[in-house]
Amino acid sequence: MKRVFYVSLFLSLFFISCNNDDDSSTEEQEVVENFYALKIGNTWKYEYFKRIGQTEEFETTGVIEEVEIIETTIIDEETFYVFKSTTTGNENNFPPCAPENGITYINKRDSLGYLIDDNHHFLFSNENFEEYLISDNVWGDTYGVLIEELEIIDMPAGSFECNQNEIFAIQPETGDIFLGRDRQYYSDEKGEIYREYSGVSNPYHYWEKRLIEFEIID
Repeated sequence: MKRVFYVSLFLSLFFISCNNDDDSSTEEQEVVENFYALKIGNTWKYEYFKRIGQTEEFETTGVIEEVEIIETTIIDEETFYVFKSTTTGNENNFPPCAPENGITYINKRDSLGYLIDDNHHFLFSNENFEEYLISDNVWGDTYGVLIEELEIIDMPAGSFECNQNEIFAIQPETGDIFLGRDRQYYSDEKGEIYREYSGVSNPYHYWEKRLIEFEIID
């Protein structure tokens, strides 16, 4: 009888031990959300296009921007990812592109669903629907807002389901919203996919930034 009791006790402890191990394993394997694809080694390649006159057609500007996350850095006790951007083909200094060919760096991190830089400027929102201030200027303040509906965007790099942010400016004297709106698109765990650039006084955008290649590290 005692033997049966000890065997039963052993089996009970065995199963309890297994269950505890399973729970621990589940916690350790829990996937961390990474909407903005913030990981060292991730790369993106973009090509810039411009509208042909007053038509609906666009042509390449010849400008290529290659982006890579090269490292992390600590600023004010917060971890930022260092984005290295290399721009080529911009001898004509197209407005939405970098001001000249060469290499630039920007530090970014996810802050409660917002993508921000090390100056705490908001760059994108993936879950907050309130309007957010991007920059204040003499000619007007620039705001962004997350659009509720997801949108499928077809790019040379593939087809992506994206969150969209609209970017607009407000006249400081009257409070009126300028006609022009930029539209920026990010895909979950893929990063920036596409962006439209407009002038403040025209509802139609003039330039486009399109993703043509990318590599996301597992």
